[in-house]
Amino acid sequence: MGPKTLDDDSQAPSESGTGRDPSPAAIQRRLRSVGAELGRTLSTVLAALPGAPLRPNQLAREVGVNRAVASRVLSATAKRDPMEILHLVPGPEPLRRLVRSTVRRGVSPTLAADAEQAIREFDLLIRKDAGTRAALDAMISSSLPGARERFELASKYSVYKGLSQLKGVQGEHWIGTAVVAPSADDPLKHDLTWLNGAIGMQRLRPGVSVRFSYRHRRGDELVGADPEAAPTLGVVPLDEFCVNPPARLEAQATEGTIQYTLPDDLLGPHQVVDMFVVDHHPAAMRRFAGDAPRHRNSLFVEPAIPVGTLVFDVILHEEAFPGSEPRLMVYDTGYDGIANVNDPDRDLDRVDVQDAVEFIGHDMSRFSAIEFPRYGDALLHLAERFGWDPGRFRGYRTRIRYPVFGWQVCLSFDPPVARDG
Repeated sequence: MGPKTLDDDSQAPSESGTGRDPSPAAIQRRLRSVGAELGRTLSTVLAALPGAPLRPNQLAREVGVNRAVASRVLSATAKRDPMEILHLVPGPEPLRRLVRSTVRRGVSPTLAADAEQAIREFDLLIRKDAGTRAALDAMISSSLPGARERFELASKYSVYKGLSQLKGVQGEHWIGTAVVAPSADDPLKHDLTWLNGAIGMQRLRPGVSVRFSYRHRRGDELVGADPEAAPTLGVVPLDEFCVNPPARLEAQATEGTIQYTLPDDLLGPHQVVDMFVVDHHPAAMRRFAGDAPRHRNSLFVEPAIPVGTLVFDVILHEEAFPGSEPRLMVYDTGYDGIANVNDPDRDLDRVDVQDAVEFIGHDMSRFSAIEFPRYGDALLHLAERFGWDPGRFRGYRTRIRYPVFGWQVCLSFDPPVARDG
Protein backbone atom coordinates (compact mmCIF):
# COMPACT_ATOMS: atom_id res chain seq x y z
CA MET A 1 0.00 0.00 0.00
CA GLY A 2 1.37 3.39 -0.97
CA PRO A 3 1.95 6.20 1.49
CA LYS A 4 -1.06 8.21 2.63
CA THR A 5 -1.25 11.96 2.58
CA LEU A 6 -3.03 14.29 4.93
CA ASP A 7 -5.59 14.94 2.19
CA ASP A 8 -6.69 11.29 2.05
CA ASP A 9 -10.16 10.67 3.50
CA SER A 10 -8.64 7.56 5.09
CA GLN A 11 -6.49 9.80 7.27
CA ALA A 12 -9.46 11.82 8.50
CA PRO A 13 -10.87 10.60 11.80
CA SER A 14 -14.04 8.57 11.48
CA GLU A 15 -17.29 10.13 12.66
CA SER A 16 -17.53 7.73 15.56
CA GLY A 17 -13.92 8.24 16.58
CA THR A 18 -13.59 11.98 16.41
CA GLY A 19 -14.85 12.60 19.91
CA ARG A 20 -16.51 15.75 18.56
CA ASP A 21 -18.98 17.15 21.04
CA PRO A 22 -22.30 17.42 19.15
CA SER A 23 -23.84 19.99 21.49
CA PRO A 24 -24.85 23.32 19.91
CA ALA A 25 -22.48 25.25 22.18
CA ALA A 26 -19.53 23.06 21.20
CA ILE A 27 -20.34 23.34 17.50
CA GLN A 28 -20.53 27.12 17.82
CA ARG A 29 -17.09 27.12 19.44
CA ARG A 30 -15.69 25.02 16.60
CA LEU A 31 -17.26 27.29 14.02
CA ARG A 32 -15.59 30.33 15.52
CA SER A 33 -12.25 28.60 16.05
CA VAL A 34 -12.07 27.23 12.50
CA GLY A 35 -13.25 30.51 11.00
CA ALA A 36 -10.65 32.51 12.90
CA GLU A 37 -7.81 30.16 11.95
CA LEU A 38 -8.89 30.03 8.34
CA GLY A 39 -8.96 33.82 8.17
CA ARG A 40 -5.57 34.16 9.86
CA THR A 41 -3.68 31.62 7.74
CA LEU A 42 -5.19 32.63 4.42
CA SER A 43 -4.44 36.29 5.14
CA THR A 44 -0.83 35.40 5.90
CA VAL A 45 -0.48 33.47 2.64
CA LEU A 46 -2.03 36.26 0.57
CA ALA A 47 0.18 38.88 2.23
CA ALA A 48 3.28 36.87 1.25
CA LEU A 49 2.49 36.96 -2.49
CA PRO A 50 4.64 39.28 -4.61
CA GLY A 51 2.96 42.64 -5.10
CA ALA A 52 0.48 42.11 -2.25
CA PRO A 53 -2.13 43.32 -1.56
CA LEU A 54 -3.70 42.14 -4.80
CA ARG A 55 -7.09 42.91 -6.30
CA PRO A 56 -9.40 40.04 -7.33
CA ASN A 57 -8.34 40.12 -11.01
CA GLN A 58 -4.66 40.27 -10.05
CA LEU A 59 -4.98 37.42 -7.57
CA ALA A 60 -6.86 35.29 -10.10
CA ARG A 61 -4.08 35.78 -12.69
CA GLU A 62 -1.29 35.33 -10.16
CA VAL A 63 -2.38 31.94 -8.79
CA GLY A 64 -4.49 30.62 -11.67
CA VAL A 65 -7.97 30.54 -10.11
CA ASN A 66 -11.16 32.07 -11.43
CA ARG A 67 -12.12 35.57 -10.42
CA ALA A 68 -15.13 34.43 -8.34
CA VAL A 69 -12.88 32.31 -6.08
CA ALA A 70 -10.32 35.11 -5.78
CA SER A 71 -13.02 37.65 -4.94
CA ARG A 72 -14.62 35.44 -2.27
CA VAL A 73 -11.27 34.72 -0.61
CA LEU A 74 -10.34 38.41 -0.49
CA SER A 75 -13.80 39.34 0.84
CA ALA A 76 -13.60 36.66 3.54
CA THR A 77 -10.11 37.55 4.72
CA ALA A 78 -11.13 41.20 5.01
CA LYS A 79 -13.64 40.26 7.74
CA ARG A 80 -12.93 40.04 11.43
CA ASP A 81 -15.91 37.94 12.48
CA PRO A 82 -15.03 34.21 12.14
CA MET A 83 -18.63 33.45 11.20
CA GLU A 84 -18.50 35.91 8.31
CA ILE A 85 -15.25 34.34 7.14
CA LEU A 86 -16.84 30.88 7.06
CA HIS A 87 -19.89 32.24 5.31
CA LEU A 88 -17.92 33.96 2.55
CA VAL A 89 -15.03 31.60 1.73
CA PRO A 90 -15.35 29.15 -1.15
CA GLY A 91 -15.23 25.41 -0.49
CA PRO A 92 -12.20 23.42 0.68
CA GLU A 93 -11.08 22.25 -2.79
CA PRO A 94 -10.87 25.74 -4.38
CA LEU A 95 -9.02 26.91 -1.27
CA ARG A 96 -6.52 24.06 -1.51
CA ARG A 97 -5.83 24.80 -5.18
CA LEU A 98 -5.30 28.47 -4.40
CA VAL A 99 -2.93 27.84 -1.49
CA ARG A 100 -0.86 25.26 -3.41
CA SER A 101 -0.54 27.67 -6.32
CA THR A 102 0.89 30.34 -4.02
CA VAL A 103 3.89 28.13 -3.24
CA ARG A 104 4.81 28.18 -6.92
CA ARG A 105 4.68 31.99 -6.66
CA GLY A 106 7.24 32.12 -3.86
CA VAL A 107 5.11 31.75 -0.70
CA SER A 108 6.81 29.78 2.05
CA PRO A 109 5.74 26.09 2.18
CA THR A 110 5.42 26.46 5.95
CA LEU A 111 2.83 29.22 5.59
CA ALA A 112 0.98 27.17 2.96
CA ALA A 113 1.02 24.09 5.23
CA ASP A 114 -0.54 26.11 8.07
CA ALA A 115 -3.28 27.26 5.70
CA GLU A 116 -3.87 23.69 4.45
CA GLN A 117 -4.28 22.50 8.03
CA ALA A 118 -6.93 25.18 8.59
CA ILE A 119 -8.62 24.07 5.35
CA ARG A 120 -8.65 20.46 6.59
CA GLU A 121 -10.43 21.59 9.75
CA PHE A 122 -12.88 23.53 7.58
CA ASP A 123 -13.50 20.37 5.54
CA LEU A 124 -14.12 18.37 8.73
CA LEU A 125 -16.49 21.04 9.96
CA ILE A 126 -18.56 20.65 6.80
CA ARG A 127 -18.51 16.85 6.64
CA LYS A 128 -18.71 15.92 10.33
CA ASP A 129 -20.59 18.75 12.01
CA ALA A 130 -22.87 19.98 9.24
CA GLY A 131 -23.00 17.27 6.58
CA THR A 132 -23.08 19.66 3.60
CA ARG A 133 -21.98 23.18 2.83
CA ALA A 134 -25.62 24.26 2.61
CA ALA A 135 -26.21 22.89 6.11
CA LEU A 136 -23.13 24.73 7.36
CA ASP A 137 -24.47 27.97 5.91
CA ALA A 138 -27.73 27.31 7.75
CA MET A 139 -25.80 26.91 11.02
CA ILE A 140 -23.88 30.12 10.41
CA SER A 141 -27.02 32.06 9.49
CA SER A 142 -28.37 31.73 13.04
CA SER A 143 -25.43 33.83 14.26
CA LEU A 144 -25.31 36.35 11.42
CA PRO A 145 -28.54 38.30 10.82
CA GLY A 146 -27.37 39.53 7.44
CA ALA A 147 -26.28 36.04 6.41
CA ARG A 148 -29.54 34.59 7.64
CA GLU A 149 -31.55 37.07 5.57
CA ARG A 150 -29.55 36.27 2.44
CA PHE A 151 -29.72 32.53 3.10
CA GLU A 152 -33.48 32.56 3.69
CA LEU A 153 -34.20 34.75 0.68
CA ALA A 154 -32.13 32.53 -1.62
CA SER A 155 -33.81 29.42 -0.23
CA LYS A 156 -37.31 30.87 -0.61
CA TYR A 157 -36.52 31.99 -4.15
CA SER A 158 -35.50 28.42 -5.02
CA VAL A 159 -38.80 27.13 -3.61
CA TYR A 160 -40.71 29.79 -5.58
CA LYS A 161 -39.05 28.92 -8.88
CA GLY A 162 -39.39 25.18 -8.37
CA LEU A 163 -43.06 25.30 -7.39
CA SER A 164 -43.85 27.73 -10.21
CA GLN A 165 -42.57 25.15 -12.67
CA LEU A 166 -44.30 22.23 -10.94
CA LYS A 167 -47.66 23.98 -10.59
CA GLY A 168 -47.36 25.67 -13.97
CA VAL A 169 -48.46 29.08 -12.71
CA GLN A 170 -46.94 32.08 -10.94
CA GLY A 171 -47.69 35.67 -10.04
CA GLU A 172 -45.67 38.79 -9.39
CA HIS A 173 -47.55 39.77 -6.23
CA TRP A 174 -50.31 38.52 -3.95
CA ILE A 175 -52.45 41.13 -2.21
CA GLY A 176 -54.36 40.04 0.89
CA THR A 177 -56.29 42.79 2.68
CA ALA A 178 -58.67 42.21 5.59
CA VAL A 179 -60.91 45.08 6.74
CA VAL A 180 -62.54 44.72 10.16
CA ALA A 181 -65.44 47.05 10.98
CA PRO A 182 -68.26 47.02 13.60
CA SER A 183 -71.34 45.08 12.57
CA ALA A 184 -74.46 47.19 12.12
CA ASP A 185 -76.64 44.21 13.06
CA ASP A 186 -74.82 42.66 16.03
CA PRO A 187 -73.08 44.82 18.67
CA LEU A 188 -71.03 41.78 19.76
CA LYS A 189 -69.56 41.14 16.31
CA HIS A 190 -67.44 42.74 13.59
CA ASP A 191 -67.94 42.51 9.85
CA LEU A 192 -65.00 41.08 7.94
CA THR A 193 -64.29 42.04 4.34
CA TRP A 194 -61.48 40.46 2.32
CA LEU A 195 -59.76 41.69 -0.80
CA ASN A 196 -57.61 38.89 -2.20
CA GLY A 197 -55.86 38.45 -5.48
CA ALA A 198 -52.83 38.17 -7.70
CA ILE A 199 -51.09 40.81 -9.80
CA GLY A 200 -49.20 39.69 -12.90
CA MET A 201 -50.43 36.10 -12.90
CA GLN A 202 -49.56 33.81 -15.76
CA ARG A 203 -49.76 30.16 -16.69
CA LEU A 204 -46.38 28.70 -17.51
CA ARG A 205 -47.91 25.66 -19.20
CA PRO A 206 -51.15 25.40 -21.18
CA GLY A 207 -54.01 23.52 -19.57
CA VAL A 208 -52.88 24.03 -15.98
CA SER A 209 -55.80 24.40 -13.57
CA VAL A 210 -55.65 27.63 -11.59
CA ARG A 211 -57.91 28.05 -8.58
CA PHE A 212 -57.89 29.45 -5.09
CA SER A 213 -60.30 29.37 -2.20
CA TYR A 214 -61.34 31.44 0.76
CA ARG A 215 -61.77 29.27 3.84
CA HIS A 216 -64.36 30.60 6.22
CA ARG A 217 -63.75 28.44 9.29
CA ARG A 218 -66.89 26.99 10.80
CA GLY A 219 -67.59 26.27 14.45
CA ASP A 220 -64.38 27.93 15.62
CA GLU A 221 -65.37 30.83 17.84
CA LEU A 222 -61.85 31.48 18.99
CA VAL A 223 -60.82 32.85 15.61
CA GLY A 224 -64.09 34.68 15.14
CA ALA A 225 -65.84 32.52 12.57
CA ASP A 226 -69.63 32.49 12.68
CA PRO A 227 -71.17 29.25 11.35
CA GLU A 228 -74.23 31.21 10.22
CA ALA A 229 -72.35 33.98 8.42
CA ALA A 230 -72.60 33.59 4.65
CA PRO A 231 -70.05 35.37 2.45
CA THR A 232 -71.12 37.31 -0.60
CA LEU A 233 -69.31 36.11 -3.71
CA GLY A 234 -67.31 38.71 -5.64
CA VAL A 235 -69.46 41.48 -4.23
CA VAL A 236 -67.45 44.37 -5.66
CA PRO A 237 -65.82 44.25 -9.10
CA LEU A 238 -62.29 45.68 -9.14
CA ASP A 239 -61.56 45.45 -12.86
CA GLU A 240 -60.93 49.17 -13.21
CA PHE A 241 -58.09 49.02 -10.65
CA CYS A 242 -56.15 46.18 -12.29
CA VAL A 243 -52.59 46.72 -13.52
CA ASN A 244 -53.00 44.04 -16.20
CA PRO A 245 -56.15 42.82 -17.97
CA PRO A 246 -58.61 41.44 -15.41
CA ALA A 247 -59.22 37.70 -15.26
CA ARG A 248 -62.70 36.23 -15.44
CA LEU A 249 -63.21 34.05 -12.39
CA GLU A 250 -65.80 31.36 -11.84
CA ALA A 251 -67.02 31.23 -8.22
CA GLN A 252 -68.66 28.34 -6.40
CA ALA A 253 -69.64 28.18 -2.73
CA THR A 254 -69.32 24.98 -0.74
CA GLU A 255 -69.67 24.40 2.99
CA GLY A 256 -67.28 26.83 4.66
CA THR A 257 -65.33 27.56 1.46
CA ILE A 258 -65.58 29.71 -1.64
CA GLN A 259 -63.77 28.25 -4.67
CA TYR A 260 -62.57 30.56 -7.44
CA THR A 261 -61.39 29.05 -10.72
CA LEU A 262 -59.69 30.59 -13.73
CA PRO A 263 -61.29 29.17 -16.92
CA ASP A 264 -58.92 27.01 -18.93
CA ASP A 265 -59.39 29.05 -22.09
CA LEU A 266 -58.71 32.40 -20.46
CA LEU A 267 -54.97 32.47 -20.08
CA GLY A 268 -52.22 31.32 -22.39
CA PRO A 269 -48.62 30.74 -21.29
CA HIS A 270 -47.50 34.18 -22.47
CA GLN A 271 -50.44 36.26 -21.27
CA VAL A 272 -50.52 38.08 -17.94
CA VAL A 273 -53.67 38.97 -15.99
CA ASP A 274 -54.74 40.21 -12.57
CA MET A 275 -57.41 38.50 -10.51
CA PHE A 276 -59.15 40.05 -7.53
CA VAL A 277 -62.13 38.97 -5.46
CA VAL A 278 -63.92 40.66 -2.58
CA ASP A 279 -65.67 38.53 0.03
CA HIS A 280 -67.90 40.21 2.61
CA HIS A 281 -68.77 38.39 5.84
CA PRO A 282 -71.31 40.20 8.02
CA ALA A 283 -70.97 39.67 11.79
CA ALA A 284 -68.17 37.17 11.19
CA MET A 285 -65.70 38.04 13.95
CA ARG A 286 -66.19 38.18 17.67
CA ARG A 287 -65.71 41.69 19.02
CA PHE A 288 -64.80 40.82 22.62
CA ALA A 289 -62.53 38.30 24.28
CA GLY A 290 -63.82 34.85 25.19
CA ASP A 291 -63.22 32.89 28.37
CA ALA A 292 -60.42 30.69 27.03
CA PRO A 293 -56.82 31.27 28.25
CA ARG A 294 -55.79 32.11 24.70
CA HIS A 295 -58.43 34.19 22.98
CA ARG A 296 -56.66 36.13 20.23
CA ASN A 297 -58.52 36.99 17.06
CA SER A 298 -56.54 36.29 13.92
CA LEU A 299 -56.62 36.81 10.19
CA PHE A 300 -54.45 34.89 7.80
CA VAL A 301 -53.35 34.70 4.19
CA GLU A 302 -52.14 31.80 2.09
CA PRO A 303 -51.22 32.83 -1.47
CA ALA A 304 -52.96 30.38 -3.77
CA ILE A 305 -50.11 30.36 -6.29
CA PRO A 306 -46.34 30.89 -6.06
CA VAL A 307 -45.69 34.64 -6.02
CA GLY A 308 -42.72 36.97 -5.79
CA THR A 309 -44.17 39.16 -3.04
CA LEU A 310 -46.94 38.87 -0.47
CA VAL A 311 -48.49 42.10 0.81
CA PHE A 312 -50.76 41.30 3.76
CA ASP A 313 -52.69 44.23 5.26
CA VAL A 314 -55.09 44.23 8.19
CA ILE A 315 -57.13 47.44 8.32
CA LEU A 316 -59.02 47.97 11.57
CA HIS A 317 -61.81 50.32 12.51
CA GLU A 318 -60.97 52.37 15.59
CA GLU A 319 -63.44 50.21 17.56
CA ALA A 320 -61.73 46.98 16.45
CA PHE A 321 -59.17 45.69 18.97
CA PRO A 322 -58.36 49.13 20.43
CA GLY A 323 -54.87 49.32 21.92
CA SER A 324 -53.86 45.90 20.60
CA GLU A 325 -50.67 45.50 18.59
CA PRO A 326 -50.56 42.72 15.97
CA ARG A 327 -48.45 39.62 16.36
CA LEU A 328 -47.05 37.94 13.26
CA MET A 329 -47.34 34.15 13.39
CA VAL A 330 -46.40 31.87 10.49
CA TYR A 331 -47.37 28.19 10.41
CA ASP A 332 -46.33 25.25 8.27
CA THR A 333 -49.69 23.70 7.38
CA GLY A 334 -48.30 20.63 5.64
CA TYR A 335 -49.05 18.22 8.49
CA ASP A 336 -52.21 19.38 10.27
CA GLY A 337 -53.69 21.93 7.87
CA ILE A 338 -54.90 25.41 8.77
CA ALA A 339 -53.79 26.44 12.26
CA ASN A 340 -55.76 28.17 15.01
CA VAL A 341 -53.48 30.64 16.81
CA ASN A 342 -55.28 29.79 20.06
CA ASP A 343 -54.41 26.09 19.84
CA PRO A 344 -51.20 25.46 21.82
CA ASP A 345 -50.74 22.13 20.05
CA ARG A 346 -50.01 24.02 16.84
CA ASP A 347 -47.14 26.00 18.36
CA LEU A 348 -44.83 23.25 17.14
CA ASP A 349 -45.82 24.14 13.56
CA ARG A 350 -44.80 27.77 13.89
CA VAL A 351 -42.00 28.92 11.61
CA ASP A 352 -39.34 31.34 12.84
CA VAL A 353 -39.20 34.13 10.26
CA GLN A 354 -37.28 37.40 9.95
CA ASP A 355 -40.26 39.31 8.57
CA ALA A 356 -41.99 41.96 10.66
CA VAL A 357 -45.19 43.97 10.92
CA GLU A 358 -45.24 47.68 10.21
CA PHE A 359 -47.86 50.25 11.13
CA ILE A 360 -48.95 51.97 7.91
CA GLY A 361 -50.88 54.76 9.59
CA HIS A 362 -54.34 56.12 10.19
CA ASP A 363 -56.88 56.98 7.49
CA MET A 364 -57.55 54.34 4.86
CA SER A 365 -57.61 56.99 2.13
CA ARG A 366 -53.86 57.51 2.55
CA PHE A 367 -52.78 53.84 2.27
CA SER A 368 -50.69 52.78 -0.72
CA ALA A 369 -48.66 49.82 -2.00
CA ILE A 370 -45.98 49.98 -4.68
CA GLU A 371 -47.03 46.52 -5.88
CA PHE A 372 -50.61 47.71 -6.51
CA PRO A 373 -50.53 51.26 -7.98
CA ARG A 374 -54.28 51.88 -7.50
CA TYR A 375 -54.52 50.25 -4.11
CA GLY A 376 -55.74 53.39 -2.38
CA ASP A 377 -58.44 53.91 -5.00
CA ALA A 378 -59.61 50.32 -4.61
CA LEU A 379 -59.89 50.75 -0.83
CA LEU A 380 -61.93 53.92 -1.23
CA HIS A 381 -64.15 52.07 -3.68
CA LEU A 382 -64.80 49.45 -0.99
CA ALA A 383 -65.33 52.14 1.64
CA GLU A 384 -68.05 53.72 -0.47
CA ARG A 385 -69.69 50.36 -1.10
CA PHE A 386 -69.80 49.35 2.59
CA GLY A 387 -70.31 52.77 4.14
CA TRP A 388 -66.97 53.02 5.93
CA ASP A 389 -65.50 56.31 7.09
CA PRO A 390 -61.87 55.96 5.85
CA GLY A 391 -60.56 58.34 8.49
CA ARG A 392 -61.62 56.00 11.30
CA PHE A 393 -59.38 53.12 10.23
CA ARG A 394 -55.76 52.22 11.00
CA GLY A 395 -53.60 49.71 9.13
CA TYR A 396 -50.86 47.13 9.68
CA ARG A 397 -48.78 45.41 7.01
CA THR A 398 -46.36 42.57 6.60
CA ARG A 399 -44.52 42.29 3.30
CA ILE A 400 -42.80 38.97 2.52
CA ARG A 401 -40.55 38.25 -0.43
CA TYR A 402 -41.09 34.81 -1.99
CA PRO A 403 -43.59 33.57 0.60
CA VAL A 404 -43.34 29.80 0.92
CA PHE A 405 -46.29 28.11 -0.72
CA GLY A 406 -48.24 26.23 1.95
CA TRP A 407 -47.25 28.47 4.87
CA GLN A 408 -50.05 30.26 6.70
CA VAL A 409 -49.25 33.90 7.49
CA CYS A 410 -51.31 35.21 10.43
CA LEU A 411 -51.73 38.57 12.11
CA SER A 412 -53.40 38.17 15.48
CA PHE A 413 -54.84 40.69 17.94
CA ASP A 414 -56.04 40.74 21.52
CA PRO A 415 -59.75 41.60 21.60
CA PRO A 416 -60.99 43.78 24.46
CA VAL A 417 -62.88 42.37 27.42
CA ALA A 418 -66.60 43.04 27.32
CA ARG A 419 -67.86 45.55 29.87
CA ASP A 420 -70.71 44.51 32.13
CA GLY A 421 -74.02 46.18 31.26
